[in-house]
Amino acid sequence: MFFCAIIPLASGIQEVNRPAAINPDGGFLTLIKVLKDFRLIPALVNILFLVAIFVPIILLLVLILTLLMDSVEMRGNSVMRLLFLIPALIPTAAMVTFWLERVGPDVLWTQTNIRWLIGAIFLSTTIGTWIVIQYGALRAIPPELLEAAVIDGCSRVQLALRLKIPYISRYIAYMVVVVIVNTIQIFIEPQSLLSTKVTTDWSLTQISYSYAFMFGDFAGSTAISFYILIPNIALALLLVYFSHFLDRKQSK
Repeated sequence: MFFCAIIPLASGIQEVNRPAAINPDGGFLTLIKVLKDFRLIPALVNILFLVAIFVPIILLLVLILTLLMDSVEMRGNSVMRLLFLIPALIPTAAMVTFWLERVGPDVLWTQTNIRWLIGAIFLSTTIGTWIVIQYGALRAIPPELLEAAVIDGCSRVQLALRLKIPYISRYIAYMVVVVIVNTIQIFIEPQSLLSTKVTTDWSLTQISYSYAFMFGDFAGSTAISFYILIPNIALALLLVYFSHFLDRKQSK
């Protein structure tokens, strides 16, 4: 906490106070002036599109595939888990190259379809890890609890909806929060697609990067980073205090 959070945060506050290209006199007025950047609103719209469309898709696919794997006992389950995990092990830059090759070079890229491409790349590199994690959470359900539910007449669908999903609800909340945080901070996917319609200001992190490493304005870059940090902290607090994720006992 001290080395990975407190020290970087203190350093960031000190950096914002220094002179910036948008605020030559220095001071915390940079936090306000940076909001006048015309690139922020389009980048925010791109991020909200991914959160609204692809976060629910990732959640549904992970739960459906995980529940199917858990409900059917068959030889090769371990191989299936490995196959789901492999895409998450592939570097994002390689996955970008794969998708561009599959889509083809003749696509007329627009702001709309490039969002779907970035979302598809993000989904393909994210979903495998969470399938393995949620499958592990499901396997931790006591077998006697499942047997009692079956004796009481629960079907597989009822087991999934009434027992399994509520039992792993903390892990589902954790998945949702982490996926949203990763979406807000998305950088590699759009940065690797600069050869298409994507620009250097497609996402919020790209704008922060351009401030620091294209214009040498580290104070402005840090100011944007603080705004990116706000929803991440809010989501982390929601996870800790409302999902009971860190409680020793399973929440009811």
